[in-house]
Amino acid sequence: MRWMRSRGPYTRSLWHKEVPMVRRSTVFISCSLVALAASAVAAETAWYTVTGEDVHVRCGADSSYYAFTTVETGSRVLVKGEKLNWARVVATGSNFEDAWGYVKYPASETGRFTVSADGSTGNTMGATPVLAPNMNADDLAHSWRQLCILPRGESLTILETSTVQEDGLHAVPHTVHKVLLPEQAEGWINMADLEAVINEPVTTEREELDRTPEMLGETPVEETLLMEAVDEVVIESTNDDVASNSGPEAGEMVWNMPSATGDDFIDSIFVEWINHAQEEEILENIEEEMMAEAMELDVVEVELTRLQQLELTYEGMAIADLDEEEIVCLHEEYLVAAEEEEDPVRAEFARMRARQIEIYATLVEQNGTIGGLVEQIDNSTRMAGERELAIANTGDYEVVGRLEASAVFDGSERPKLYRIRDSKTGRTIAYLRPEEMAIASTMLGQHVGIMGLLSYDPALEVNIVQAARVDLLASNTAHVSVD
Repeated sequence: MRWMRSRGPYTRSLWHKEVPMVRRSTVFISCSLVALAASAVAAETAWYTVTGEDVHVRCGADSSYYAFTTVETGSRVLVKGEKLNWARVVATGSNFEDAWGYVKYPASETGRFTVSADGSTGNTMGATPVLAPNMNADDLAHSWRQLCILPRGESLTILETSTVQEDGLHAVPHTVHKVLLPEQAEGWINMADLEAVINEPVTTEREELDRTPEMLGETPVEETLLMEAVDEVVIESTNDDVASNSGPEAGEMVWNMPSATGDDFIDSIFVEWINHAQEEEILENIEEEMMAEAMELDVVEVELTRLQQLELTYEGMAIADLDEEEIVCLHEEYLVAAEEEEDPVRAEFARMRARQIEIYATLVEQNGTIGGLVEQIDNSTRMAGERELAIANTGDYEVVGRLEASAVFDGSERPKLYRIRDSKTGRTIAYLRPEEMAIASTMLGQHVGIMGLLSYDPALEVNIVQAARVDLLASNTAHVSVD
């Protein structure tokens, strides 16, 4: 932010705001730093109610991903975030009590997952993916999407254990465990089938009763005036009675009411009441005369300096509510006030205020820059996590890499081939004949895994993979390039 000094008039309309009184000092700079450090906002979870029927929980944020379980209408799910109008649902609560997934690993690598003696529980010994079962196809070949990757030391409940031999999916025998889904697992539900749960504060309503003197046990007006008048009666005491009292209550005052009875007693009460009213009227007249004399006094006007005016304004506003132009204007006004002040202490105080505002503006600008960087980091972290999921599921593939068109084997002078390139090094790993796998043409530019036989072609002098199956490992890694 560029600071400019000006002696122009100060726009007081900028400060006509009703804000809480907040005392400003050098402490607010530290408070601003703390607020900036805590400005990173994490994604909050929220409960949603399922409104659709037979709502599928899918293993990806799109209807093309297969479903691994369903949730009932009216039940609640915990939503962790949203992507492309799909809610990221945490596998917790009654909806996921019976939901299950697969954990598999080569049968020879028993150290990757330990099983209890009775076979009911297992512990992860390293990064262990939990695969989502496909509701539409009850086989491992179509149940390959990962719901989460568990770290070392996680315990899982095992429902069933089996061993699969070598086949088109597994190059070596694998141990497969059917386990209950852990709470780390996540699925996706379309937002159209969900409704946010709004927690409204419970308010207690009370009915007001018609209150009458009889209901509240109050005394009628006439009796109240009478009792107030009785309070004005002077009650006398006799020392003889006190002295003659030799019982356990000796020394206490013995009160005697006046002997007036009947109409005489009532008349005396009203006389006392009238005298009291006259005294109040006299006091009111004296008070009115004193106020009138005070109004006639000359009013002494005190002219405030620019610094004092700024401080009054500064005490009644929150600097965080100002926009950039108002902050610049306030900074310039304090610099002008520092030059106009004759007292060196006040002049230094005005310059200190200007420095505080300048530091605050700098922090606000840096906070915006930091916010942009944090957003970039979050996006990079998310993309890296999805790539990690793809890389972690490459153990059963013969070739893993980015499928691209080849500029060398383009079908003109040489046969047409697709190449599989290493995403990290850029080196070509192998080539694929398009006629052997027609679906491969729809996966160009994607990170894929190919199962099959890899061999060297002496005629073309390249490695050719005879594909038995091509899987799309990550849908957001499309980057089409040529040799």
